[in-house]
Amino acid sequence: MTNYDPFAEKFAQTRDKRYWPEFDLFIPQIQKHQKVLDLGCGSGRLRNFIAPERVRHGDYFGFDLSQELLSTARDDFPKDHFFRGDFGVPLPFGAENFDWVISIAAFHHLTEKKQQKIFLEECNRILKPGGKIFLTTWILPQKYFWKNFWAGRVFSKNWIIPFGEEQHERIYRSVSDRDLKKLLKKHGFTIETHEKFGTRNYVVLAKKA
Repeated sequence: MTNYDPFAEKFAQTRDKRYWPEFDLFIPQIQKHQKVLDLGCGSGRLRNFIAPERVRHGDYFGFDLSQELLSTARDDFPKDHFFRGDFGVPLPFGAENFDWVISIAAFHHLTEKKQQKIFLEECNRILKPGGKIFLTTWILPQKYFWKNFWAGRVFSKNWIIPFGEEQHERIYRSVSDRDLKKLLKKHGFTIETHEKFGTRNYVVLAKKA
């Protein structure tokens, strides 16, 4: 999994506070006083769009590998909870603890099938009965296709896509909405919607069966 700490500050600057239209697929469904886990929360950007009137301070939990991005999140949202860890291994949360698991542009950092399996099993475990999960993965930019093709990465589905002028290496797994649908159904979820959302993301919304 990519460690964002070496370029966390510059990366956070690119995650501005604009509202993504994808958020309309799940934020209006979050009921008052429900409990949310943001897996791969980064600098906590998503919290800007989920008002405390909907999710109270203390009922919003963020989880990320980058200590630097989490420091920003804690500074910006001191009344919420943020934890550091790898989400490709069992999570440090109790069973049936959350109403929502939201993971924006994070699942594609799991480059092995075993990690994906653990992630989805854990999401199912920590969600309450009837709880929901919303995932997005990146539609990988085609300008990087040939570089990854000649390196033999296209067929493995794990692409290297650099960040910034320094060309920091990031590894992304190609995961489509159809891939997400298949994986979620396999791990005990009922699909409510899955689609290619514009030119940027694949999205899926599912319910714990």
